[in-house]
Amino acid sequence: MKKIISVILSGFTVFSLLYGNFYTSSALDSLSETIEFYDGKAEVEINEEMFEQNSNGYHRNIALLASSLSSACYNGDKENGYYINRAYEKLGFDIENDVTLFSYEGAENNASYDTDLIDVYGDSLSFSVATREIGDTRLLVIALRGTNLNSTSDILNDISIFGTNFYKDSSPTGFVNFFRKVSVGLSLYLGEHPEITDSADKGNLKILITGHSLGGAGTNLLGAYFNTYEDNNYSGFDGNETVNTMFSEKLDIPQNDIFVYSFACPNVYYGDPTVTDCDNIINIINESDLIPQVPNGQKFGQFVYFDTNEDNGLSAHYGHKYVNATDKDIPDGVRYYGGAIDTVITEDIFYQDSTEYHSNIAEIAVALSSASYNGKRESGYYINSAYRQLGFTSDNIEIYGYPSDDYSFSFASQKIGQTTLLTVTLKGNSGKNDFYSQINKDFSQPFMNDMTNPDYYDFYIRVKNSLDEYISNHSEILNSAQDGKLKVLVSGHSIGGAGASLLGAELNSDDSILKLSQNDIFVYTFGCPNVYDTLSDNICPNIVNIINENDFVTFMPFGARDGKTVAFDNGTFGINCFEPKIYVENLSETTDNYITYRQITINNPYADFEVSESDKPIEKENLKILSDDEHTYIFIPSGDYKIKVSGITDEILELSDKNQKDFEKSYNNISLTDGKNIEYDIVKNNMYVTDKNGKPVFVVQTDGTETEYKEESDLKTETLVIAGTCALILSSSSAFLIFRKRKTTEKGD
Repeated sequence: MKKIISVILSGFTVFSLLYGNFYTSSALDSLSETIEFYDGKAEVEINEEMFEQNSNGYHRNIALLASSLSSACYNGDKENGYYINRAYEKLGFDIENDVTLFSYEGAENNASYDTDLIDVYGDSLSFSVATREIGDTRLLVIALRGTNLNSTSDILNDISIFGTNFYKDSSPTGFVNFFRKVSVGLSLYLGEHPEITDSADKGNLKILITGHSLGGAGTNLLGAYFNTYEDNNYSGFDGNETVNTMFSEKLDIPQNDIFVYSFACPNVYYGDPTVTDCDNIINIINESDLIPQVPNGQKFGQFVYFDTNEDNGLSAHYGHKYVNATDKDIPDGVRYYGGAIDTVITEDIFYQDSTEYHSNIAEIAVALSSASYNGKRESGYYINSAYRQLGFTSDNIEIYGYPSDDYSFSFASQKIGQTTLLTVTLKGNSGKNDFYSQINKDFSQPFMNDMTNPDYYDFYIRVKNSLDEYISNHSEILNSAQDGKLKVLVSGHSIGGAGASLLGAELNSDDSILKLSQNDIFVYTFGCPNVYDTLSDNICPNIVNIINENDFVTFMPFGARDGKTVAFDNGTFGINCFEPKIYVENLSETTDNYITYRQITINNPYADFEVSESDKPIEKENLKILSDDEHTYIFIPSGDYKIKVSGITDEILELSDKNQKDFEKSYNNISLTDGKNIEYDIVKNNMYVTDKNGKPVFVVQTDGTETEYKEESDLKTETLVIAGTCALILSSSSAFLIFRKRKTTEKGD
């Protein structure tokens, strides 16, 4: 039944392609130039540097080039091949000698190979192949056209969903037909262009494969075959050995040199495509588009989504919407829910002092910790995408805890130059309000020489045990550690930062499986809560805590963090300062000193209070205040502050004062009646009962008892009286001693 429905839905492709794909794109070599096409325009670039990027990440400049070419494949209202030829020409290709069109009926550079596998006259399953040099690199482009509504063959291929053997399972026959035709045409093209094989042998060949809709299906399968031809069960080249030779010998280049971008690609595979490494296939999908949802199957590679939020799923299929998305809507760089950060990993940045803040490492760490959240995507989508964007491959990426929102984390490793980089990313809390339930949790779990929160410890233990297993299964990590060529980056946001801090301490210890030096371990936390009650010593100076001083999570539970703290101030204190996006947007090149705070806790929800600095009241909206059903928490930096508490009903008040290192003072059983005013002087650490003018009347002891307050002048007067009396006594005694001394002297004479 599902396949019948898929047949019906696939037929809708015919109508969706009718209106959306009749235009070309621009293409530039070094300089920007606007190229107009059927119903729009786009600016693209083409240069050697863009193809030096890793092929398993999404790159806007390549995506825009690919989407423009895939859209230019359509004829629109021009003669066959007009738009695609014009696009190639703008991109610097030699149309006459190096651009070949296949099945573009009537085009001057249409292929005229004498083979039944290439239909010269039938305008169906059309594609083009082109090559040119860009600097020291030779680029080979294969662009597959989507459905031609005037071609019965194309329409039949759209709806031919019955399976043909492909890889470990099968693929829709119509899509396999397109892949087969392109493979044969490419093999024939290589026979006319030996310079391509020469470039492959020299290691300077790059391949770009692209297509939209039906062309996207052929693109996906062609890219998958490049990655799997050695163990692929497809055998439909009719004994044409030149085709197999092309894949196995002539174009046997590294996966990182093959860039595959499909747009609006339908499902092409009936098996499990994740069992093979096709990270270099980037499928760009409009979530409002109906066609990528059919037939009932899957796609090879990874996905990049955007959404035009249209009710009509067919109009969302139009090719120009994919061009617009790659041009404007899809952010470049490492994407997370809410944004992206453009950053790369290079070997040299991890040979810096690990105890200092480095913005280039912070960028990578905040990108990973932000991408660890799921947002509205399927579990693990962003973190998987982030790792691939940074050059990691699926063979070395492992994620744990997803789709659960609790205690999720991931590992990834890769060789960068002569160095192996191991990354550990811990996911934070999914709900903004999670920490409200943890405010009163104590630090009851022993850790090394200090006490930590049990939740943080549980998270750390899970990560540590899984990390030890991951390391054991990747011998290159231990080998690199023994050779002094291993670097480790640990990062996390919120509670993920707390777990990262504990893991950093463990990696620094002698018990660590890696036995690394401190300068090989980089730990970056973002919005990390306090990890310890108090710190007996600085366990990990190579932990860098990046703190938004208005993020309430960084105060909970109130205690201490290890390592170095880098602070910034953004917005009003509270829940809106929690988001990972804020940390991404506020990374700085330099470090700022972090202000240490004192936590004043008032346990009476009926008590009103006022905070003043140097006797000037501070508006509550300018304070850092948290409340629950029983307590009010006020966070005060160093300074001349006073807290004034007034009673509304007859209640017992308790107040405590604690700093982030070694000071704590508590007042209990304080009588708070209606109209009674209590003042706590933070500088003096004293509490008073004051009159209506704010003048102290009684001194409040820590047990709540009250003693009469005496003015400092009175105390001085009393001191003078006592001192004067003592002086008089001492004077008399001195005179007596002198007298006795004289008397004795006289007697002695």
